Amino acid sequence: MSKGPDLFSYFGGVDLFSSSNSSNDSKPQPTEPPKSNTPAAVTAEGSTNSESLPSEGAGAATGGINVVNLAARRLEERRRNKPEDDCDDACSAEEETESEDKEDEGATDENASESFDGDDEPDERAADRAELGGRSANTEVKGDQKAAGANPGGKKEEAKPKFDLGTFIAYAGHTLSIGKYFGAEQLESLDLEAVRKRLEKDFPELSKQRTKMEWDEKKNLVIPMVTGGKKGAFFSQGLKGFFFRSQDLAKHKEPINILAGQDGYYEVRENPIGVFVSKVPVVEELEPCREGFKMNLPKIPADLFTQLVTFFYDYACFEVEVMGVFYWDTENDRYVLDVPFQSVSKTRINVSYSDFPPQFIKVAEIHSHNTMPAWFSDIDDEDEKGTMLYGIVGRIQKGINQVKFDLVVRAGVAGRFIHLEPETIIEGEYPKGACVDPIRYPMSWQDRVRIDYSK
Repeated sequence: MSKGPDLFSYFGGVDLFSSSNSSNDSKPQPTEPPKSNTPAAVTAEGSTNSESLPSEGAGAATGGINVVNLAARRLEERRRNKPEDDCDDACSAEEETESEDKEDEGATDENASESFDGDDEPDERAADRAELGGRSANTEVKGDQKAAGANPGGKKEEAKPKFDLGTFIAYAGHTLSIGKYFGAEQLESLDLEAVRKRLEKDFPELSKQRTKMEWDEKKNLVIPMVTGGKKGAFFSQGLKGFFFRSQDLAKHKEPINILAGQDGYYEVRENPIGVFVSKVPVVEELEPCREGFKMNLPKIPADLFTQLVTFFYDYACFEVEVMGVFYWDTENDRYVLDVPFQSVSKTRINVSYSDFPPQFIKVAEIHSHNTMPAWFSDIDDEDEKGTMLYGIVGRIQKGINQVKFDLVVRAGVAGRFIHLEPETIIEGEYPKGACVDPIRYPMSWQDRVRIDYSK
């Protein structure tokens, strides 16, 4: 099992997270509220990335560069092997090849083959394989040039990538700054192989044998490309393969294979006896994790929540449910409590949400269960599909100059739920049978509620 940092350490530490608790009796450590005078951190759904992603054709556009480079080197080799009076023709041919390279980086194999007429087919394939493998097909030629100290028309020999802090790496749907991996002082001497080795630590599939590193000078972009014809969501690490589809495992199986199933992970091994499939409780290469939630915004103010509870109490007298919605105003760094138009009954709420400008983020929906217990029903599970916060105020009753109630809250993640302690998201403490002093709320809220007595 991984001994390094887990997921929570990258988002501020485990202490800031609230775990999922199936029982309200187990109380997590209180979450320290973010400072309200600091800008709120917008959730992943609202984040943007100003870095433009490369187009799908970025890798294809450079597909012919390696072939042209190979042709240039062979022309250089023939030029030096010819008599001196033939040099002009060879040099002009090389310069023409370089000119074509600059004018059309997407040169086809057909155009490239015209540049090295006379080379036999086996030598061409061998040179291409050597180029893709990070080796030079003309090692001896380069050695002679270095010894002679001459490199006529040497643009191709000097055309190694020049990286700077504006260089990006496009891989696996991400555009990553090269500065995330290397310091500014390292960039001058950096080459593509060094970049590949560093990426392999994060992406084990980018091994030397299977990876072709492309460099798009115009876009200042490095494009790693996994070769070998393997497709699918899988990768190999040593003798162990990791798969998301059984058909990929069947085609590319390793001695030890881990297959992700709907109900967990399975280890698959095959030997002369047969195929063995066993469920594994722990995959050692994966990091430990657990459910949790950390509030990036300030907690919901106690006075706004008390307003809502007072409103709930007035309608609990009619034995009906009502709801309110908390929004975060990103321009003014404050919460806004809205009661939308709604048709209500004892067990249902049909709501028409208010229209808010894009600067408002919907943070939490909280509704009442009037005098019924505070618990999330099957109807609530069906309705609450958003990635946001939800709450229920139940067992509402009037005390001596106070409103008494129970409160349960949870975080919703696309139809899945993380049960939380109320103090995680709302200022104050809310044990069972909590009490608040009722306060005034806008009378216009009552104009937005229609009671349906037929249900």
